[in-house]
Amino acid sequence: MDNLKTRVISAAVLAPLFIFLIYLGGIPFLFASLLIIGIGSWEFWRMYNKEQSNRSSAVLLIGLSILTGASRYFLDFTIASSVLALCIMIAMLWGNISYERKNQKAADGFAVMTTGIVYFGWIGSYLITLRQSENGFWWVIICLLLVWLSDTGAFFVGSKFGKHQMAPLVSPHKTWEGYFGGVLSTLVIGILLFLIIPPVSKILKFPQMILLALLIGLITPFGDLGESMIKRTFGFKDSSNLIPGHGGIFDRMDTVFWTMVIGYSMYTLINLGLI
Repeated sequence: MDNLKTRVISAAVLAPLFIFLIYLGGIPFLFASLLIIGIGSWEFWRMYNKEQSNRSSAVLLIGLSILTGASRYFLDFTIASSVLALCIMIAMLWGNISYERKNQKAADGFAVMTTGIVYFGWIGSYLITLRQSENGFWWVIICLLLVWLSDTGAFFVGSKFGKHQMAPLVSPHKTWEGYFGGVLSTLVIGILLFLIIPPVSKILKFPQMILLALLIGLITPFGDLGESMIKRTFGFKDSSNLIPGHGGIFDRMDTVFWTMVIGYSMYTLINLGLI
């Protein structure tokens, strides 16, 4: 109960601040997003760095992830993808130099660095790209509310009714009951957002909202499981202790990153007239 209280207090402080930065958009939101990307990539490096064979450069991983994220704000999507390719080439150059310095596991470090750059620098930057889109504030807010309340619904349903483990080795406390409770919660919240908040019904038709909520509810829990897999592989309970009651940035953004990809994909398909 004490941990739940701490989680609620942290969320009550940080969520309004984050929403305010989303509202501001522009450079303030960019800085906040790059801070999330930078800290998340450091947490990722920290966990993998526990194994000698995975050793890589924290400075380079963080720097290239931030550079990739910044490119998504200042450049269009196509040119930004070239920046990502350049960052991966720089990581491979580091691998060559590291090997010449007698690091016979440099290839493993290169793989870790590349994965971190892609996951945090590129996938994490969908948060930036979605906010930059038309009606970006509302798109980001809708997606965040859906995933946050999906997580909450899954937690409470799973705590009360959970019996059938979803992934016993990766995350023993997650159950199928909690999973489907989260999906149902997301659908209910999606319907309420559509009915109660006028701007939502202006940018999304009802079937589109249902599809968005369904995709977020069904898919994003696997982002959380993926992060749990990494933590269990290296023996970490949390990615860091940065946020009281919540762990680290990676712990909080694992489902959010996936949500922003889904949100931007929906936004693109709607604007192309495909759904």
